[in-house]
Amino acid sequence: MSKIKILDCTLRDGGYVNDWDFGETHIHSVRQKLETAGADIIELGFMRDEPYHPNRAVYNGIDPLLPIIGKKKEGTIYSALIEMANFFPPELLAPRRADGPDLMRYSFWMRCLDEAYEYCQGIVDKGYLLGVQPTRVEQYSDAQFAAMCRRFSKLNPFAIYIVDTFGLLTKEQLIRYARIADENVGEGIRVGYHAHNNMQQAFSNATTFIELGLEHDIVLDASVYGMGRGAGNLNFELIGNYINAKEPGRFDIAAMTDIWDETLKDIYDRLPWGYSLEYFLVAANQCNPNYASYFLSNHPGMKVSDLCRVLEGIQGDAKFLYSKELAERLYQQVIL
Repeated sequence: MSKIKILDCTLRDGGYVNDWDFGETHIHSVRQKLETAGADIIELGFMRDEPYHPNRAVYNGIDPLLPIIGKKKEGTIYSALIEMANFFPPELLAPRRADGPDLMRYSFWMRCLDEAYEYCQGIVDKGYLLGVQPTRVEQYSDAQFAAMCRRFSKLNPFAIYIVDTFGLLTKEQLIRYARIADENVGEGIRVGYHAHNNMQQAFSNATTFIELGLEHDIVLDASVYGMGRGAGNLNFELIGNYINAKEPGRFDIAAMTDIWDETLKDIYDRLPWGYSLEYFLVAANQCNPNYASYFLSNHPGMKVSDLCRVLEGIQGDAKFLYSKELAERLYQQVIL
């Protein structure tokens, strides 16, 4: 069986729920408890070009991350994510230092592969481990995905990912992309999988990914109680328990429940996440989950059957290039 690393993204992907406003004390607490839980990689948040506030898991440079990381746990990798969608000027990323983050992941659009490769090269040149995160993997043909894997393998990244941005990959699609990655990713590079749970497939797909027995080692992204964008992510406690059955004692589930009790439950009571018909429908229609978020927040009494009618009006690039103006216009046209 491939060696498995778990990357916890509670503070990063989970921040879509609460605008990353966990509170300074809670950010430190979550980091510490994730170390206790046995997370192999702890993703501390986003790198963005905006004013820093210690209550939010969003950072405008390396310096704010240093006190959060503190004394590193031996064997643990500390990471952050940079996204093409929110441009982070390369000059704001200082060179890697021993007491700072080890890994920088970069998420990018398929239509901008040249720009993404150049940015990733800059991350490597500054000494960081690199995570290659091609968003919306379902838009890549087999040949395009293979070519992307071969191209970015030249940078010798830590991992190249299968990113299911909209949570719509079927098991068969995941297996196909995993096999392609296994055949085309360079030696020593891990194959990663980032799931979303819009169609309740994150856990079953993750266990399938593990059981494929890929030649390359693998990385799975997860978060405590699945906290994340849309219907959320793969649950750390579920996949941790699954792995514990094969490797007893590897993950401390009690530490994950402490994170729930002390930090996440209060957020969930105010801003619940998880599976819903709304998130299922946007995934089934291959639409950006922000459409579901918009209607749930701005038109909470909207019938699910009416959402079906609205989604029929979202065509072409608008499916993935979310627009709240389009969402509201269609609501006014179709529902009112």
